[in-house]
Amino acid sequence: MPSASAKPDIAAEFVRLGPDGSAAAAPHQVVTVPGETVPLFALDLPARLRGQAREQVARRQLAARLGLRSDQISMHPFAPARKTAAAWTRVLAAETGWLDSLRRLPGRAVLPDYLALPAAAGIWSLALRGSGPGAAISVRLGVEDGFTAQAPLTLMMLQQALDSRPRPKALLLPAEAPPEFAELARAHGIPAAASPAAVAALGLPQPVVLGHGELTCDLRRNPMAAQAQLERKLLPWRWPLLAAVLAAALWSAAQITAILRIEAQTAAAAAETTALAQTHFTNGAPVLDARLQISRALAGLRNAAGPAAQPDVLELTRRIAAVAAKAGARAESLSYQQGEAVRLAVRLADFAAADQLAAALRTQGLAVQLTDSRADGSEGGVFAEFAITADSPGPGGERR
Repeated sequence: MPSASAKPDIAAEFVRLGPDGSAAAAPHQVVTVPGETVPLFALDLPARLRGQAREQVARRQLAARLGLRSDQISMHPFAPARKTAAAWTRVLAAETGWLDSLRRLPGRAVLPDYLALPAAAGIWSLALRGSGPGAAISVRLGVEDGFTAQAPLTLMMLQQALDSRPRPKALLLPAEAPPEFAELARAHGIPAAASPAAVAALGLPQPVVLGHGELTCDLRRNPMAAQAQLERKLLPWRWPLLAAVLAAALWSAAQITAILRIEAQTAAAAAETTALAQTHFTNGAPVLDARLQISRALAGLRNAAGPAAQPDVLELTRRIAAVAAKAGARAESLSYQQGEAVRLAVRLADFAAADQLAAALRTQGLAVQLTDSRADGSEGGVFAEFAITADSPGPGGERR
């Protein structure tokens, strides 16, 4: 029998979206749109992502899967049974412009037609839309999955679902459904029932309409839940926040003179550094990357001094690996070319961990330059790359 939290909505009435994109729905009615235009997708998101960052990664992942720009596709979280949109692991997706046109529709909610089917855990439901060769079939696979497609494609998708997930306990199949679906149920030993009451007569949970939180998937609502929630929390603080912004602006204006003076000093120092590098290291050639060009010039001088002046790369690599392992970094690559620094690429928990690793390497007497650092949207965490040499003195003043 159905649980107490899944009571059927007896007064539920549905109005289908018209060809012109309108629907004359009363306040208590639900507008249904073709499920083909709002497919349901499952996404694989890093568990550590939360809030708006998780929503943004979900949007990028879905856009990459569909071959579209992220502004061309809009998402709504689909988690009716849990009554929460925090996971974003299953999303309803549609073209942005079309989805925006639904926001003006009246009624209780706007849902894909497959969410209007009776649902229960372990029960699959089918409903026929239209007739003839162009008829479409809406399918609800339990509580948390569904789709709408043409009859031949629906049959193939059902066969694929039977091959890839647990077999349903029963199939709620209307009498007007094509006979191929009844044959598919018999071939897999699945009981077929013509009504929710007939499913309950089999000793199974009775499928109910809108009994699993489907109304939380209203396509008219703002899908960026975390952003909307943040805006609601910040609203009472708008005036104190405005005052703080004005105070910050006044303080910034007071610092303009000092900032301009520092910028002028920085530009003069950069010009002097460039002139010295051209004079002593590049033979008058343009200086594009002073640190890299000077390092190469010094490496050339060391090479000219003979093998004895070459760094012990194996010892340097051992020291780098020991520090990286102690810091809990996951190494991606470690490379070295004659006359250049050792290149270490790692994945870390966050940007602070990258700074801590650089500091730990410097305490071992190594010269460290962070050449690249960025957030890793696919796996979470931070990707960082370092250029490391043994040019700086080690503890006690000796060179390593």
